[in-house]
Amino acid sequence: MNTASATNDGGPPPLTYPDGLPDNVAPLGDALAGGVRLLFATLLGAGVLLVIGAVANPKQFYHSYLFGYVFALDIALGALFWTMIHHVADAGWSVGLRRIFENMNRAILPLTVLFVPVLAGLFSGELYMWYGFVNGPKPDGGHLEHLWHVKHTYFSTPFLLARLALYFGVWIAYSVAMRHWSTKQDGEGGIVLTRRMQWWAPSGVALLGLTATFFAFDMLMSLQYTWFSTIFGVYFWVGGIRGSLATCVLLVLSLRTMGYLRNTITMEHLHDVAKIMFGFTVFWAYIAFAQYFLIWYGNMPEETQFYLLRRNGAWYPISILLPILYFVVPFFLLLPRAHKRSPAWLALISMWILVMHAYDLYWQIMPVLHQNTIHPHWLDIVAPLFTFGVLIASAVWGFTTLPLIPIRDARLNETIGYENETP
Repeated sequence: MNTASATNDGGPPPLTYPDGLPDNVAPLGDALAGGVRLLFATLLGAGVLLVIGAVANPKQFYHSYLFGYVFALDIALGALFWTMIHHVADAGWSVGLRRIFENMNRAILPLTVLFVPVLAGLFSGELYMWYGFVNGPKPDGGHLEHLWHVKHTYFSTPFLLARLALYFGVWIAYSVAMRHWSTKQDGEGGIVLTRRMQWWAPSGVALLGLTATFFAFDMLMSLQYTWFSTIFGVYFWVGGIRGSLATCVLLVLSLRTMGYLRNTITMEHLHDVAKIMFGFTVFWAYIAFAQYFLIWYGNMPEETQFYLLRRNGAWYPISILLPILYFVVPFFLLLPRAHKRSPAWLALISMWILVMHAYDLYWQIMPVLHQNTIHPHWLDIVAPLFTFGVLIASAVWGFTTLPLIPIRDARLNETIGYENETP
């Protein structure tokens, strides 16, 4: 393949780009300088507001921050899933999209640092009721004594911190490794690094599923620590997988609006992404209904408490609206072929899915704090904007420092000029 020389931040050796690429895919560098400054200024302002909120109302802050944090982390983990599933499937059509997901899961590193306020809320006793229970005196006899022994072991500080270290360690290791091999391939080419990524990806998908499931158990399900659902982990990460697709679509459409990747990631690719979004819309509904139906049918108090809490006061209509807004609306919006091939419709649908993903997480977290009524707080807006802004900033940083697509992937020709084979 003929190549043309190009530099990558002035560092040796210079990258070479294949001849015949339909777009300029070099790092954006100074082209996004103004937007990067605005983004970081916004993050700084949101961070200051969060500090003010933490001082003024700690309990509200910790719950709002958990809501915002899980929203961004779930999407970053979804992006890691799509990065690895690309290699598991040995897909050719999605090569151009892979770099978008690689840049999105860069956020796992800064989000690891930003987990500190969640730990502060945990160890202060403001966020999780189980903390006071397991660290208090042992109850005398009966069910509470048995519960105390079980929870005291599972939520012991060394065991909990070890689990969290394992979760983040797995996510960081696979995210950094996949991105390192991908960017290394930009300079070296060949299939050796492709084969290496394909060899490691299956174990990564399995470990991601396990660690994300237990993270959901530890950080979300334990908000009501006597409640359990074996399907809750799937419910958690399917939302992130879906949200990461929506974020990817918005990033691609933004780049196309700026004049980049218009002939590399075309509506043919976005049509396929929209079809996958449609599939995961149905899958989310299946998981949500399965969890509700099994708990309703079993009618066991330790299981029904989750839904009973969300039938209180103003939470009841919110619960009724959730499947309508998060399933029925996007289902019918994504159904027409024309919508899946329209940038305007895709942008609208993707934003809707992201807002509804936040709605879903809010419904999972906030009834624990405000049990009888909805109590909107400005921190409920600032927290997710801050953490999601960190995710976007991480992706933008990748766009400014690396080629926009994997320029030496052996299957690059399959993604360029790709056309759908199905309607």
